[in-house]
Amino acid sequence: MIGYYNKIKNKNQLGLSILEALVSTVIVGIGFVAIFQMVNYSVQSIDVSGERTKANYLVSMLTEDILGNRNSLYGIDSKDAGIIINEFGEPVSQDDTGTTVVYKKFTDHLLENPWKVNSCANKSNFDSVSEIKDIYAAGTESVDAPSNKLRKWNMIFEEDRHLKCRGSKDIKTIKIFKLCRWAHCDFIKDTIFDQAMYIGRIQINLNNGKKRKYLYFQADYKLKD
Repeated sequence: MIGYYNKIKNKNQLGLSILEALVSTVIVGIGFVAIFQMVNYSVQSIDVSGERTKANYLVSMLTEDILGNRNSLYGIDSKDAGIIINEFGEPVSQDDTGTTVVYKKFTDHLLENPWKVNSCANKSNFDSVSEIKDIYAAGTESVDAPSNKLRKWNMIFEEDRHLKCRGSKDIKTIKIFKLCRWAHCDFIKDTIFDQAMYIGRIQINLNNGKKRKYLYFQADYKLKD
């Protein structure tokens, strides 16, 4: 009797048919495809998030460089004994021919010469660590801090050292706008009572322009006498 029941039990446990196995395989395959898509999206999301985080740090670096050197003179050592202040409050000196040269502070230089890096034109492909040049290599420094800062910016952004340049729309710019209530300003505001106020604008495009980082800040000011 026991043997008879065992035969009936084994007869009811025949396993999976080919059709059932195929259906199960399709269901499991669909699940794996969905998981792979989620993994791919997660990797891309982490990459974009990392780029935006680095952009935040680099924007802070640019702002600190401008604010920390806003009183530095562009193109000449600030300790040069030949610099005097004229009747208009401008730092000037005379060259060998006796011509008066007017020097600009860092913010005034950026006002007249906005800084910009166009896309990936000068992108470098470093095959080894030895090919990466030191930003502050000996013998490459300028006599003035603003020129050194501009050189550092160009090497960091043009050579794609930190941010990934993905297309022609990945530009980086710094513009300075001058506000005052008198003439010779970009914007005339009656609410400004100082001689002038300088507003900086930093823009960094990421992911071929799809992501953009902006920062507005007070770059400098001049008190009215």
